Amino acid sequence: MSFEISVGRRKWGWLKLLRNVVGIAAIAFLSCKGLDAQEQRHLRHILIASEPVADRLIEVIDEGRDFKALARKYSLDVGTKLLGGDLDWVSYGAMEPQFSAAAFAIEEPMGLTKCKTRYGWHVIQLIDTRGTPLPKPPTPDAGNPAPSQEKPVSRIPVDGDRNDDLKWTVRFKERSVTPGEPVELVIGVRNVSKTPLNVLDPVLWPMGLIVRYQFGKLNVPVTMPEGFDASSLEMRVLGGQEYLERSFVLNDYSPVTTSWPIIRVIWRGDSLFGRVEKSVPSVVDMPEYASWKSRWRFYRSDEAQFNVLPEVKPEDRWFLCLFSNGRIWIELEDVGIPGLRAEIIRQVREGKLNEVTMTMIQGQSIQFGVTGPTDGGIPFEDSTTGGSIELGTFIVRPKGSKEGVLLGHNFAIGLGPNPRLKSRSIPCGKLILEEGQPINRIQERINKGLGAELTLSLAYPLDLLPEKVRASMDSPQKDEASQAKKDVNQEKPGLGGVSATTPSTTNQKPALTGQNGKTPSRPRKEPLPRVLLDTTAGVLLVELFEDDSPNTVKNFISLVESGFYDGLKFHRKANNPQNRGFIQGGSPDGTSSGGPGYRIADEVNGKNRANRGALIMARKHSVPNTAGSQFLIGLDNLAYLDGLYTVFGRVVGGDEFLDRLQEGTVIRRAVVKSKRDHDYNPAKILTIGQETQGQ
Repeated sequence: MSFEISVGRRKWGWLKLLRNVVGIAAIAFLSCKGLDAQEQRHLRHILIASEPVADRLIEVIDEGRDFKALARKYSLDVGTKLLGGDLDWVSYGAMEPQFSAAAFAIEEPMGLTKCKTRYGWHVIQLIDTRGTPLPKPPTPDAGNPAPSQEKPVSRIPVDGDRNDDLKWTVRFKERSVTPGEPVELVIGVRNVSKTPLNVLDPVLWPMGLIVRYQFGKLNVPVTMPEGFDASSLEMRVLGGQEYLERSFVLNDYSPVTTSWPIIRVIWRGDSLFGRVEKSVPSVVDMPEYASWKSRWRFYRSDEAQFNVLPEVKPEDRWFLCLFSNGRIWIELEDVGIPGLRAEIIRQVREGKLNEVTMTMIQGQSIQFGVTGPTDGGIPFEDSTTGGSIELGTFIVRPKGSKEGVLLGHNFAIGLGPNPRLKSRSIPCGKLILEEGQPINRIQERINKGLGAELTLSLAYPLDLLPEKVRASMDSPQKDEASQAKKDVNQEKPGLGGVSATTPSTTNQKPALTGQNGKTPSRPRKEPLPRVLLDTTAGVLLVELFEDDSPNTVKNFISLVESGFYDGLKFHRKANNPQNRGFIQGGSPDGTSSGGPGYRIADEVNGKNRANRGALIMARKHSVPNTAGSQFLIGLDNLAYLDGLYTVFGRVVGGDEFLDRLQEGTVIRRAVVKSKRDHDYNPAKILTIGQETQGQ
C-alpha cells in the first residue's frame, strides 16, 4: 500500500500529510505550484452493494432527486454519508483504477456513470473540471482493466470489515495491575503480504485505540499525550512478512485510573482517522483524504484485555462472574487455607480461566480448570477436610501427584448433594445468582453432545459488584442451613429452575431473598438483540429470541457481524393462492444448497410460532440439525413448520415492506443494532458440504 500522492510530476510522502494534519505550519502538505498542471475533477459518489441499485439511483437522479440526500440515505460508507458523497477535487489515479477511469470518462458537468470496485458499486457524478485535461482513458471492463498512472504497491482485499494484508495486534505486558500503576501495552503490525507496504507513524498508533470498561461502561477518551512532538513523526516501510512494534504507556493517552474488573481494548483504523478529523476538521478537504482513509479504515486488531483491581485483602468479600451460556455469580469464601482465595482470584485475573472446556459428571458436578502450562497453586495437605457439597457449591479440586498436589487450578460447581464429591474436594464458595439459566443450558448442551465452554471469568470486590447482583444477595443474618432443612426440595438462590433433588428437570423459580428478609422483585431480563436488514425492498428491524434459541442467535449475529449477508439475495419465494408463504435467503451461492461451511443444532420449542414476520432457520426438511446461514421470513401463518423448525426472531419494524420482498431482493447490508454483553461464538457441528438446506 502506498500513501504517496501524485500532484503533477511530484510525489509527497505520508510524513508531510501527517505533519499537515497536526498543524505544523513549517511543513507544507501541498505546493500550489503546478496545481493546474494536471486535470482534477470535483466528484460525488454513492457506494452501494449491487448494480441494480446503482441503475435505479442513476434513474432517480436524472429525474431530479438530490444527489447529496441520496448519498446520505443509501451509501454504505459512513464517511460518504456524512459528506453527502462529496469527494471534492480528485486527481486521476488517486482512487481505485476502475473508479478513476469511469470518473474521468464523464464528458459533461453533472453527468453520471457507474463502476464496480472491490468495495462495491459506485454511482459517480461530475461537478466541475480544472487543469489540463488528460487523454481520455478507456472505460474498464472485465477483459480490459483501466490503466493507472501508478502501479499500486499492493491491493488490499477486504474480508467483511477487515483488511488482511497488515495484521495488527495489541497486548499488555501485565494483564493485571493495581490502581495507579502504569498500564504498559504493545501495538504491533506485521506485513503478511509479500509486497513492501507503507505504515503510518507509530507515534499516532494509540490514537486508534478503543478502550472500554466491562458491562456497558462508556468508552474511555483517548487523546494525544502531553508534550507530543510532531517533529518526531516518521514514515516506516515494512518489507514482506516484516513485523514492527512499539511500546506505550496507556495512561499517557487515556485516563484508565478507575478500578474495574476488566478493560477491553481494540485498535481500529477508522477510530484513528475519526480522532484526527475531530482535532483538525479541515483534513477532510484534502484531495487525497478519502483515498488514504478508505485504505486504512478497515484495519482492526483482535481484542486484548487487562484488569485494574485492588489487592485481595482477607477482610474483603470477593466474587467471581463466569460467562457460559449466561452469567454465573459466585461468592468466594475464606475457608482457612492460607492464600487459596487470593490464588483463585489471581488465576482469574491472569485470564487462565478464559476459553476453557467444561465437562459434567451427571448429577454430581460441572467441572472446569486451567489448561496448558500452569503456575502458582497452593500446596494441598491431606489433613485439610472438605465441607458440605450442595447444589450450587463452588468446589476447588486438587491437581497433581501425591508428591506435589496443588489447589487453585481445577474447579467444579455442585449439581446437588453427593457424598462422593466430599473426598479430596474443598468447598470454597456458593452460587448467588444466575443470569440466563446457564447451569441448565450447560447440562443440556453436554447431554446433546455439544461443546460447553467457560468463555470469560472475572473477579470483583464487593464495592464493584453491579447493582442487580447486590440486590439478589442473601441477607448475612439468614440461616441457610435451617432454611434448607425446612424444605429439602427448595431451590438454592439463582439456580434458575435446578432443584436439589432434580438438577435438570424442575421448573420451579429461584428463591432470591433481599437484605430485608423479603423476596425482592426478579431482575428485569436483558433486552433481546436486534438486527437491521437493509434490503432493496425496504428496511426491516428484527428482534432475536436469544433466551429461547441462544446458539441460533449467536450464529446469526456472528454471520451478520462478519458481513456474510451483505449483498446476498433472497433466492426463493414459496407461496400459493391460499397462503402468502415465505421468502428464503442467506445463501452465498444463491441456491438452497449454499451455507457457511458448517451446521448448527436445531433449537425448536413450542413457544415461538412460525407466523407472519417470523424468522425461521432453513434446513433440509428430512434431516434435523442441518441449518447453517439460510433463513426464512414468514409472510403468512406457517403453522405446519411449528415444532419442526427453529423460530429464532420476528420482524418488529418495517413489516409494511414484507410483501415487497421478492425473489432477487438484495440484502444491501445487515447490521447488529443491539446485543448483550457477551461473545457470540456459536457451537458448530460437522460440515454441510453440498447438502440441501432449503425447507
